[in-house]
Amino acid sequence: MKYIANIFRVFVGLLFIFSGLIKSNDPTGFSYKLDEYFSVFSAELEAQQDSIYATVTSPDGSYTQTLAINPNSPSYTISAATTPWKAVPLGNGIEDSVYFADATIYLDDTELLNAPINAEDSNAVLLTTTVAYGAAGKELGKETITFKSFQPNLKIITVDASAYVQPNSWWVNFFQGLRPYALALAIFLCVVEIVLGIALLIGWSPKLIVTLLIILILFFTFLTWYSAYYNKVTDCGCFGDAIKLTPWESFYKDIILCISIFFIALGVKYIKPVFSKPFAVKLLTVFTILSTGFAMYCWHYLPVKNFLKFKEGNNIKELAVVPEDASTDVYDNIFIYAKDSVEEEFTLEQMSSRDLKADGYEFVDRKDKLISKGYEPEIHDFKIMDESRNNDYADDFFANDSTHKILIVMNELQNANLEAIAELKTILKACKKEGIEIYPLTASNVETTEAFRHEHQLDIPFYYGDKTNLKSIIRSNPGLVLFEGNVVKENWPSTRLPSEKRFLKKVAK
Repeated sequence: MKYIANIFRVFVGLLFIFSGLIKSNDPTGFSYKLDEYFSVFSAELEAQQDSIYATVTSPDGSYTQTLAINPNSPSYTISAATTPWKAVPLGNGIEDSVYFADATIYLDDTELLNAPINAEDSNAVLLTTTVAYGAAGKELGKETITFKSFQPNLKIITVDASAYVQPNSWWVNFFQGLRPYALALAIFLCVVEIVLGIALLIGWSPKLIVTLLIILILFFTFLTWYSAYYNKVTDCGCFGDAIKLTPWESFYKDIILCISIFFIALGVKYIKPVFSKPFAVKLLTVFTILSTGFAMYCWHYLPVKNFLKFKEGNNIKELAVVPEDASTDVYDNIFIYAKDSVEEEFTLEQMSSRDLKADGYEFVDRKDKLISKGYEPEIHDFKIMDESRNNDYADDFFANDSTHKILIVMNELQNANLEAIAELKTILKACKKEGIEIYPLTASNVETTEAFRHEHQLDIPFYYGDKTNLKSIIRSNPGLVLFEGNVVKENWPSTRLPSEKRFLKKVAK
């Protein structure tokens, strides 16, 4: 047991140090994963809310719409109105006209009624409807709405469902409260991993260290199991972008570590200190300071070793292009039938060999099931969209493959480092002077973007991209990526933007 415990001690110690160093190199990326976990846990634990409903009954029948009650905005509006009246001449020499409009009723943005009406006599009742509304299965009110000739027929009904909001448990607020501290927790966990690994190797206070290792590995094992089993947060960030592991691979890795730490715990009495206790404490203190300083440096600037796809020297076009002969996703048609309230799935081949209706089955739904995954390029979610989010200019970006161009990544404008705006504007001015194409990318909405542009007098049109993708381009907000053709030439964080002279010198090379 003595030799087994010490072999596993070296293995676990080195692996914890390696894992901690990899995470410390990119604490911002690790914090993204922790924030994602907190967000997912919070959403999973939210109370199941009741529904609000509205039923419109007209001469043509009735229609009911239900919406889940939003606990943050439990007030709903039922609005009835007539679209602008339009005159249509009767023709055939008749000077009179018939007036047409649409009678509409909405529950917030959801349409409940859209019926054409036409008028000849003023103030005549053209359509009578009733609207019944309620929450949690209880009727809260019922009103008659009439649509008259040549009238706007505007009527607003406010439905307050606040009394039916189900309160969340304190766990929801707990995980939401952790989100602002994701970065601090990421740095803390990185340092803890490194220090525990070193402490295990030098044999300092083995019982305490093994206890802390057990707590930490159980925490990580739970996270990786949750990711694998529920297919949530599918990249746990165990080794950042340096070593990509699937959720199940991450879980199995943690199981191996659990077993290893178990053997260390069985033989903890055989772990002897390498140094005296005072010297070991001094050594661990030095490594704690160095580890914290390294993580803080990589957060404030950029990772010392860039493992992201947009690192210097990478040809982004080559990493994003799908070959013409590449395999595509293969799907199978799955039909869902129910019998005795139990749903079953059938393929076309299975359905061709039996009569499901005769067997008492009823059709429920159809879906496409992925059979085999086709080719996926390393960069598959890089988009440069216009404000409508319908047009992608990534091909135009790649088409310019001979000159310099610059990508400005400002993921969330409300969280951008405003101290860098003055330096950024200087670089933008230099780009325009030298004819360098500028591609500012953000994940913020159009209204926020336009307000930000005007507030800071940025005379550049913004493009829009996916938040997750923008975070994977550069760990800075804003961050600059200089291209020569489609090859990344340089990355700059907001805390170390180049001077105009240095920037022009870089693009002149």
